[in-house]
Amino acid sequence: MNTVLTNESQNEESRYGWMISLTFWIFLFIAASMFAAVVLAPRYLSYLNLRNEYLTTQVQLVSLENQVEYLRQIAHSLEHDPEFRSEVARVDFDAVRPGEERIAVDPELALDVPQWNPNQKIPIVSHSWYEPMLNVLSNNQKVRSSILLSAAAIIILSFTFLHESQSQQLETVSKSTRNMMGSFLSRYQISDTDPEEEEG
Repeated sequence: MNTVLTNESQNEESRYGWMISLTFWIFLFIAASMFAAVVLAPRYLSYLNLRNEYLTTQVQLVSLENQVEYLRQIAHSLEHDPEFRSEVARVDFDAVRPGEERIAVDPELALDVPQWNPNQKIPIVSHSWYEPMLNVLSNNQKVRSSILLSAAAIIILSFTFLHESQSQQLETVSKSTRNMMGSFLSRYQISDTDPEEEEG
């Protein structure tokens, strides 16, 4: 009988020890994640900003290459195509050929030589949904300090209370809680026996 009780208590202790160990590592992982979020957020935000700048520069480079190719074709046409040259001059200087009839149209419908605007803004690359959180973690000193203090508190509490020597206390607390809840719930359970049968 004593052997059975000893085995049961050892199994109970090992079960509680396993739960304590698992909780300890989970808390350490949470604390490490919080610390990593504070440390890595500014670096990752810088990486995202550099990546967006790189992509924007690539778009500008492609746009400039297209513009250069377009201007090269226009220069070639101006040098070797007299009709194109005369048409451009007619549009630019509003010249009219002899015997040519002109019809007034809205300026929006008029033929015009496209002009390149060097100050044209390239559309900004779309930002990720989590960048506002990275901004807060990188720039808000109160939030950063609170997260670091919370991580430190979790680590201290984990090393203070979550070790296997506490399994006996956890078992005692668990048993007393179960007993208290059982006695509390038993007050509200309805008996299956009929009161009239008990009286009879």
